[in-house]
Parts: sequence; C-alpha cells; structure tokens
Amino acid sequence: MRKTEEKENFRKITPVNMTLYKLATSLLGPPLLHFCRVQAENVQAVPSSGPALLLINHVNFFDPIWVYAMVNRPIYFVTSEDIFRNRFVAPLIRWFGGFPKRKAAKDMIAVRNIIKLIRRGKIIGIFPEGVRSWDGLNLPLEPAIAGLIRKMKVPVIGCRLEGAYLALPRWANKLRKIPVRGVFKLLYDSRSIPENPEAILQHVSVFLRNRDYELDIVDAKYRTGGLAIDVTRIIYRCPSCGTFEGLKIARPLKTNRVECASCFSLWEVTPSCRMIPLDERGRPDGEEKTLAGYHLQISLLPLYPIDSRDTLELQQDEMLLLRSKPHFLKREETFPKISTLSIGRIFLTNRHLIFRNRYRLILSAPLAEVHSLSTEAGNRFNFVFRSKLYHISIRTESILKWYDTIIRLQREPVTPAQRYSPAYREPQ
Repeated sequence: MRKTEEKENFRKITPVNMTLYKLATSLLGPPLLHFCRVQAENVQAVPSSGPALLLINHVNFFDPIWVYAMVNRPIYFVTSEDIFRNRFVAPLIRWFGGFPKRKAAKDMIAVRNIIKLIRRGKIIGIFPEGVRSWDGLNLPLEPAIAGLIRKMKVPVIGCRLEGAYLALPRWANKLRKIPVRGVFKLLYDSRSIPENPEAILQHVSVFLRNRDYELDIVDAKYRTGGLAIDVTRIIYRCPSCGTFEGLKIARPLKTNRVECASCFSLWEVTPSCRMIPLDERGRPDGEEKTLAGYHLQISLLPLYPIDSRDTLELQQDEMLLLRSKPHFLKREETFPKISTLSIGRIFLTNRHLIFRNRYRLILSAPLAEVHSLSTEAGNRFNFVFRSKLYHISIRTESILKWYDTIIRLQREPVTPAQRYSPAYREPQ
C-alpha cells in the first residue's frame, strides 16, 4: 500500500503556483530572454485560453525555460521522470506545471495526466523526440504522438527553436552568443487533424526540423575561447585513426582546438559547431565538417576486440569491445528510489553488457534484453533489464560512446572474424 501511495504521489499533477509563475515571468522572463538573445516569432499562434498541445524540437537544456518565458500562459510540460528523483529540483518543476514521464518507454499514467489537463483547459508542452539531440539533428518522433494528437482533438501548435543547439550544444557546458529564435505556428485546429498517423508525423517532423547548421552564422562575430571544451563527449573517437577517447583539448583553450594523442591530427571547433582540419602549423588543411557529420563518421568506424584474458572469462566467439574506468551502478529497487549497488567497471562485449567490481560479477545482461536506453543530464546512462531500471553515472568518459555502441551492436552484431586494430588504443 505504501509503495502504491508513493508511486501515485510521484506521478501526480501539481497545479501551477500562480504567484510564483507571475513573479518569475514578470521579473525574470524578460531579462532571461534578453541575456540569451531569444526572440519569439508569431507567438500569437498560441491560444490565450483553452486546451492545446504545444510541440517543440528539443536541442537545448533551456528549451522549456525559454518557451515558458515566450508564451503568455502557464505550460504543463511533460518532463523526464529522472529529473523528479532529485528532491530539491522536483518541487520547483512541479510548481511550474511539470509532470513526469518514463523516457524511452510507454507510460499510460503520463497519458492519463495529459487527458486530465486537457479536460481542464490547459496547454501541454511536449518534446516529440523525447530527448535532446546530441549532434543538432532531429531524432525520430515518438510514434505515439500522432495517436495522442488524434485522441485529444485540440489545437496543435508547433514551436521550432532556431539557433538553440548552437547556443548551447548538449555536449557543452558553456553558453555561446548565438541568437535564438522561437518560431510558432498553428499546425492543426481541432477540426483539421488528419486521420492518417503517418501524415501527422510527417507534417510535424517537417516543421520541427532543426535548421541550425543552415543558419548564416559568421564565425568571426561569435568567436570566443573555450568552444572545444567537452567536444570529446560527442566526438569520442579520433576521426582519423579511430582511437577511442583519443582526442584531447589543446591548450590554451582560447585556440578552440582539439588534437589526437595517437596520430596528432588537429582540428578547430567553430561557433557554428563545425570542425576544421588543421595542419601541423595550425593552418586549414581540408574542408570543414559539421559535428553531426563527424559523429556519423565515427559511429560507423569498425569495432575491434581488446584483450580480456586478465579481466573476464568470455564465452566462445564472444569478444570484449569496450572497457570503462570505475563508475557507480545503481538500480531502482523501490519506486521511485534508486540505490547504489556497487562501484566497478563496465564491459561491453558483442553479446553482453557487464558490470564487475574488484571482487565479483554484479551484472551480465544479454544485449537482446537491454532496452529503453537513454542518456540523462549529468552524464547518466539509463537502461532497463528484466523489468529493472539501471543507472550508471559515467563522469570521466563519453556516455554517448556507450549508448551508440550498444545500439549499434543490437542492430549489427559483430563477429570474431574482425581482426585486432593497430590503431585502437584503450583509454588509460
């Protein structure tokens, strides 16, 4: 009974605290938009009253805050469940209308909460991609969004944030000076919603398509120091030699350069989130490419086995592909609390995701049974195995490396026919 009550309290909807809302939007909203160079276009498309769905592309940590400040009414945002586990942050989010949804998984409780709010005449803020983009390109929309639009039969407004990824990429911790524009548009009124779910997804996808790489950004105008800091979170392999965790940020930081410790290749990171190859004298030595292009390039590089004889006893035809530094493994035992299981190393083979401390094996999950993978703020990697939610805090290396590789192995199994790569260097 106590567990059920705790779950209901965790999932409940809290009405927006109007006193706090008016205070924040009047005193903090305008200065925040001015400081972040955010402008709204056609915001009148958002109805001043009555139920509605607001669909937003998700590329920036501040997306919900900026949209909240641009729209002249409270928005009830569908928010990742993981954020509500923080007992200090959760009350603040609830006061402004946020309510939890399980990421990368079906959540009927969240759907019922949306229905309740729509019946009360509220506007619901939804990020149809579900997660923030790492590389500035759109992720596939969650198919359930089309069914939700058809079921609700209320006005659907789109909000496309332009420049938001360049202003603060997910891999970065430093706000850039790039201006941001929020473009609003009425996608459907209550009577013009198509019957075909595919048509809805296509229409929404076209409007919400991120266009940051197409913006006319003059790099010299927005150049500042430190643009390369943390770019190794997304470019976790050297594009030239394929070394994992081989790229290092060059000093001084004002050069905005990143170099490979193995092959000594050198690049400069620009304000428009591109990387320019440089020669040994620091002069351009090739065509620049977007971070999305480099991310795609390294995600397709071959995977090679590493020596596991002193670490693991593997099955026949099983190969060790990745090995981490020590990290904490946590598991959700009693909803919604997550407790620490152990500290140890993560190992990824072509068949299993393994966690082992210095004494024993803690977890050995077949990749076919690992699902609902997600990367959370604060370098947290979540997945579900046999109905249990696991959480690994990866703070000293790229979490995207683990996410990309697991997804790739689930789609394209690696065979022992591959040879050891002389270019591979295991992280120290």
